[in-house]
Amino acid sequence: MQDTVYISVFIVAFGAITVAALGVARRLRSGTDFSLAGRRLDSAGVSWVIIGTLVGGASTIGTVQMAYEHGLCAWIFTLGSGLACLVLGLFFAGPLREERVVTVAEYLGRYFGTNFQMYCSLITSVGMFVHVVAQFLAAMAILQSVFGFSSTPSFLLTSVLMAVFVIAGGMAGAGFVGKLKFYLLYLIMILSAGLAWYRGGGFQGILARLPADPHLFSLLGYGRTAGLVDIFSMIVGVVSTQIYLQAIFSARDVRAARRGAFLSAAIIPPVGAMGILIGLYLRATVPDLGAHSAEALPYFLNMSFPPVLAAFFSAGLLLIVLGTGAGLLLGVTTNLYVDYVKKFGFLERIGSGLTQIRVCSLLVLLLSLLLVATGLHSAILKWSYLSMGLRGSAVFVGLCIAIFLKRLKRVPGLRPVLFLLPLAYVLVMLLRA
Repeated sequence: MQDTVYISVFIVAFGAITVAALGVARRLRSGTDFSLAGRRLDSAGVSWVIIGTLVGGASTIGTVQMAYEHGLCAWIFTLGSGLACLVLGLFFAGPLREERVVTVAEYLGRYFGTNFQMYCSLITSVGMFVHVVAQFLAAMAILQSVFGFSSTPSFLLTSVLMAVFVIAGGMAGAGFVGKLKFYLLYLIMILSAGLAWYRGGGFQGILARLPADPHLFSLLGYGRTAGLVDIFSMIVGVVSTQIYLQAIFSARDVRAARRGAFLSAAIIPPVGAMGILIGLYLRATVPDLGAHSAEALPYFLNMSFPPVLAAFFSAGLLLIVLGTGAGLLLGVTTNLYVDYVKKFGFLERIGSGLTQIRVCSLLVLLLSLLLVATGLHSAILKWSYLSMGLRGSAVFVGLCIAIFLKRLKRVPGLRPVLFLLPLAYVLVMLLRA
């Protein structure tokens, strides 16, 4: 348990950051404001949303954990994220923004029919649910490190905090949180990586104290097949994910959509590289973290900085993680609200569109808690890779056909193949395991 000063600073800092982040909620007037920020985002705003939801527990705490356990292969998540954003800007942002849709499933439904739209919406929502587990695990690791909580109270507190973020701010909140996250994230990671490099005696000093394991320095260190599947899952998953495409849909024009994706591609990979340096330093100097490797980054912050600064950084890290979880839940909510709730009028009697979508957000969060409870002690990045591939398997091929190969939609028997792709991906993941 940290001392009283540390805990007090953590609570005050996180509370102040949260109040600032959620101030945008007062400006929301409609469901469109909640889901698409009124389609007014400039290129920086698009990038803030992508970074705010893509860079979270997996990119920070999960990457340090994976680097501690397996080495350089921890870079796959953030490197794949950057490559995916580059692909998104080059090939997909323009056509998608021009369609003026709300969900990617809605876009595909225009080409392959309503049944395929609802199917895609459901599968991609399940994929985002899976990624929410990673954010819960990361947030719980921070709370356990700060307060010394066990799994149950940290799980419950994370649930409450996530509910506040996802229900209040919507897409505008996701953009503002993303902007805050960018500055906090780079401040935390640059200072932490620099300190790890200095204390470790530079790269050579850190390498000299690591075990003689060649797999630590291979991008595919935990298996070539598994690594390649994860890289492919990342690229396909990001390009196919509702909340990242929702940033594109929210752009004020095609140029803003493309430039926002390119900016994200440049910003994200360095975060993973800095996380790897921290993880390898900890592996070299604290080889007995063992079962507590998920707390490696919070441990480093507490060990390396004065209590007041460490508390502020931990509060910022918690915001980073919660922002990503809330963004993912916003994507799930948008999918289910547009493609199911609104279409069938399930929540018509409870009020305006904004009220309906917020109630839907709460129901989505409650449902996600059931999944989170099944994986409280698993590796953070494993859930992230599974999530990306599952989303991509339902959307990516159909998206490529709709944008680049429109004539193929007339091929007999194509739709059954598209329906079966998620099952094929699940089979690949089982074989990999």
